[in-house]
Amino acid sequence: MRMQKAIFKIKMSEFTAYRSNVCLNFMFGCVPLVLYILLWKAIYGEQVEIIGGYSYKQMITYYVIAFLLSNILNVRDNTVKIATMIEDGSIHNQMLKPIGFFSLNFKLYRAEKLIYLLNISIPYLIFCLVFRRYIFWKASHLPFFFLSVCVAFVLKYIIGSILGFLTAWIEEISGLLDFWENIEGFLSGGLLPLSILPKPLFTVISFLPFKYILFVPIDIYMGNIQGIEIAKALGIQVLWSVALGILLYKLKKEAFRKYTGYGS
Repeated sequence: MRMQKAIFKIKMSEFTAYRSNVCLNFMFGCVPLVLYILLWKAIYGEQVEIIGGYSYKQMITYYVIAFLLSNILNVRDNTVKIATMIEDGSIHNQMLKPIGFFSLNFKLYRAEKLIYLLNISIPYLIFCLVFRRYIFWKASHLPFFFLSVCVAFVLKYIIGSILGFLTAWIEEISGLLDFWENIEGFLSGGLLPLSILPKPLFTVISFLPFKYILFVPIDIYMGNIQGIEIAKALGIQVLWSVALGILLYKLKKEAFRKYTGYGS
């Protein structure tokens, strides 16, 4: 707990220095949301009520939540940090510390995202209040929604760390990251709700972990997943986290075995 407090203070000082930049980036990022409101209003028109299981309000709310979660769950910086540490040799400093690499790195990552959330919370709430007539409010499933987001947070961190450790075998991963983010953005439901896709494609995607990063938490909030289906969805999220966590652990061992560092 003491270490987590120290990490939180360090990250807070970093974000305090750039808080205006964080807020401005977030506010400019809200511009596409306004365009989505206008676009889907034209698509729904006056005759269409439901598309892919979503009403107009639910569709707009989907993008509002997806926008927030995409920023919170973005692990590119952490992936690049791990890759850079392997490339420049600084990772051997972490290997010599008494605390495990993933324990320290996850604490840093968690503190960073928590402070980011605190920084953008006021602008985000203001946006939701301004466009409240387009927002679908449903509080009954909020506990399950937050639980699902927490598991997705861990799942996304594990996937990002796996990509970072691939640097032990791949010299340059920037191209791989760009490709992965585009694929993941589509398969996780970042571009549009997966329920809009053809059923055969949706079925195939359901066997992959991407759906459980973004689409499933939002669908739980919307009430489209209820009862035993919520428990099933959360269970699959946990299973993917455990399976990929084991893969990450083995990958880290192989990467450390392959890795050679010189100097201090």
